[in-house]
Amino acid sequence: MLISALTALMLFATPAVAEDWKDAWGEYLGGDYQEAFRLFKRGAEQGDAVAQYNLGLKYAKGWGVPPPLLNET
Repeated sequence: MLISALTALMLFATPAVAEDWKDAWGEYLGGDYQEAFRLFKRGAEQGDAVAQYNLGLKYAKGWGVPPPLLNET
């Protein structure tokens, strides 16, 4: 069901956003998590639900996300 929903969302994405998603996915598969994160973020900011979902995963897993700053007071 999740795959069906993601596929449907991809079909309704604008071409520019769809290209960002494809580029981001390629970077992710290639192991460049920082670039994938940047591209997913750009798509998410443009309203792409697939990019928003993937960006959330990157935050949850810490892939391509800078480590949190520690408060050392």
